[in-house]
Amino acid sequence: MGNTQTTKKPLGVQEEARKKQTPQEGSTSYIWIGISIGIILLLGFLYTIFYPAKSTTVFAAGPFDLLAPGNNRNSVFSIDSSNKMMIKDADESVQFFVYLDGTLRVGQSIYSGSNGPSHDTGLYNKCQCLNNNDCTNCLPHTGYQTIMNIQNTFVLEILNTPDASRPNAVAAQIYVKTQISNNFNIETFPLPPLPEQKWTMVTISKQGRQISVYYNTKLVLAKKAQNNFATQTPNCAPISVGSNSLSGKVAMVTYFSSNQRLNDVAVRYQMQTDTRGNLISMQVVPTPSFYTLNDKSSYNFVKTLCLDLSCFNFLTKTQTIPTSPYNRVFDTQYA
Repeated sequence: MGNTQTTKKPLGVQEEARKKQTPQEGSTSYIWIGISIGIILLLGFLYTIFYPAKSTTVFAAGPFDLLAPGNNRNSVFSIDSSNKMMIKDADESVQFFVYLDGTLRVGQSIYSGSNGPSHDTGLYNKCQCLNNNDCTNCLPHTGYQTIMNIQNTFVLEILNTPDASRPNAVAAQIYVKTQISNNFNIETFPLPPLPEQKWTMVTISKQGRQISVYYNTKLVLAKKAQNNFATQTPNCAPISVGSNSLSGKVAMVTYFSSNQRLNDVAVRYQMQTDTRGNLISMQVVPTPSFYTLNDKSSYNFVKTLCLDLSCFNFLTKTQTIPTSPYNRVFDTQYA
């Protein structure tokens, strides 16, 4: 009897023939790949909604009065027993909303001596303190009123009245305490004026010797200090607001144990404000005698789920911040 020769097909040909007999197996693989990609994209989308910024360490809603009789200032909160807010040797940020009822319009004259501002530019030079807790030879800056004081190390202040002697006076500024060895200094940086009768979100962020300040979603200051920021705990409250001649409110004070970048700031601003720039979580209506606080938490749920599309960065609402004085060039790409 003759043996019948059986020709064995190559493995690749056999696999191709099998797929032709069961074509649904190939399409099923593509379906599972598509589902996996979809799940990954969904998780990434949900992460950007529910965790848009870096971790928040401390939060205080307020609102807190800017008027502090006797210039004692109003304490906001303490971080912990060590009180190391914004004086750690690490990246940190503080963010808050400020509402100014208005400033006085009566002019004033300010001495511009060795420790005073320049008569021509309105800027303060670096000034060496007596010690960590004594900068009385450098401060206060006459005519300026404190909005936010963080550890006596980062202080935001505004010129409450026009200065008749200095037409180029800076309307707002931030001074920081720096140190080199055992010597402490005050370094002052100019800022654009804060808008009046509207909420403005201010973010103060530090990274190394770099200080960045944002108004709403605009970077208005990006500058490196000459020395490192002071890290010794001063004898003061961690955060306080106000002075004896300001009228307004500070609210939604948040401390971050991280550097806040432009994208972080923009996302948080979208989450906390409506299309008019008002705070969603509260409505503060200034009058001569009182403020009202209304809860709008239901709308927060809408924004959290991104049903109003506010979580998309390309829909970010922007606001033009004027600079003052008009002939000053600020150290920022937006000036």
